[in-house]
Amino acid sequence: MGNKKSRTPKKRLLKQKSLMLHGLGLVTGDPTIKINYPFLFHPGVQISVTEPGEAKWVYLMLPLSMGDLITEVKIASFRSDMGSLISLIRLIEQRMPISATVLFDDKLDRENTSASVISTPCHVLVTKSIFLKLCMNFTSTEDIIEIGSIEVKYIPEYESIEYIEKKELKEEKQKMLAFELEDTPSEALRHKPSLSDIFFFNKLKKDKQVF
Repeated sequence: MGNKKSRTPKKRLLKQKSLMLHGLGLVTGDPTIKINYPFLFHPGVQISVTEPGEAKWVYLMLPLSMGDLITEVKIASFRSDMGSLISLIRLIEQRMPISATVLFDDKLDRENTSASVISTPCHVLVTKSIFLKLCMNFTSTEDIIEIGSIEVKYIPEYESIEYIEKKELKEEKQKMLAFELEDTPSEALRHKPSLSDIFFFNKLKKDKQVF
């Protein structure tokens, strides 16, 4: 996991693009989280909870391509009470459904007003399906966090797909080698003579000494 801030060359930044999304795409598997989609009286997505807590997660898939480099994430939000807030921004990648890898974490310990645009720079290369995760703290079931625009700045085709595939193949080979080394007995143990080998070897020596 890395909290890499942007160290992107200026020439590359000239090619930077913005992916404009909305809180409308946010989902969650937490049954205590309620997501109210835009309505006449609230154009943003309103998030509330049935149980207060410090780890309320929502997810958003980012439609980016392999080789793209994410350089910044911006989230326009509003909170009805200063005690409830977005506490952490995370980027994760996933291929197999049973596991995911954290690529970036930014703990938001800085103070924000009730209505603000949260901005976090990063340096994350897209190699698999990538998700934006938001962790929220709710102190009351009466509180609401409303999310509007979500902007993801990125540099398209920062790394070639061929380079990424070669890198992944190398990593897989290293993992397989490490696995084999853990499970395979050492050379000394594999070639350790058995008791019968020692018996026949000693007998052969005695026979040679007799002759």
